[in-house]
Amino acid sequence: MVAADSIRELEFFLRVSEESSFSAAARSLDLDPSTISKVVQRLENRLGVRLFHRTSRVLKLTPEGERFLAAAQKVMQALEEAEASLGPAMAEPTGVLRIGCTPAFARFWLGPLLPAFCAAHPKLKLEFVTSPNAVDLFDQQIDVSFQSGPIPDSSLVVRRVATVCWRIYAAPEYLRQHGTPAGVDELAAHRCLNFLPGTYRSHWPLRVGGETRSVAPTGPVAADNGDLLCALAVAGMGLARLAEYRVAAEVPAGRLVTVLDDCAVEGEPVFAVYASRRHLSVRVRALLEHIEGAIGAR
Repeated sequence: MVAADSIRELEFFLRVSEESSFSAAARSLDLDPSTISKVVQRLENRLGVRLFHRTSRVLKLTPEGERFLAAAQKVMQALEEAEASLGPAMAEPTGVLRIGCTPAFARFWLGPLLPAFCAAHPKLKLEFVTSPNAVDLFDQQIDVSFQSGPIPDSSLVVRRVATVCWRIYAAPEYLRQHGTPAGVDELAAHRCLNFLPGTYRSHWPLRVGGETRSVAPTGPVAADNGDLLCALAVAGMGLARLAEYRVAAEVPAGRLVTVLDDCAVEGEPVFAVYASRRHLSVRVRALLEHIEGAIGAR
């Protein structure tokens, strides 16, 4: 008969394997890191093998750990299936869910979905790490990140969850003073408010003659913050390419209007990115299901 302590050891071992970090595993289980470390060390002592290679930066499974992982996953999967057969309440997500995304995506896109999600999962705590650039899942202990554009790490799981449209906007007063560009080539004569040079967002993909061109316009201000570019566009300082959700209040109020609509590309996909693991965390699964349900209800 499997003792409760053995199940606890397997749970801690699998969580450390999933998170690739003792501290991240401890946070997700709402425990002290030393507790996690001691239990895993006790498991290693009982088995007589090292399950992890430990360095100051990386925590990796040993070959023995890899073999033990496969067997442990089967055991825990069997237990999860047995518990799930008793009802959905047994799979209620708890602990900490750490989310990475841009400040604008958190504020304008995820923010409106969170009250209902938190109400449905009161035992779950959310932590946000916002950055204009893609966060490092492992260094910053992120459970799931929401990203657009190229995702260079092929070891990560990438799941499309939304589509966001980007348009070029300007204040009506700016267009009265400087005219409305009739084509992409006329952008060079305009003051364009852009993201920092060399970054992914500084290149504007625009449709010209049935093909997509990448344009990197320049102007009086460049920033890594879309909120600032939006505010400057509203103030009449120039043209800015922004996500539709960011200007949801400015366009209806007449503070911004779109230009070069015929050149706009199709919607840009937004991906949920998480570590490539056999079993998806119940916390991440709950969030993704909530997001997909909310999108489907729109």
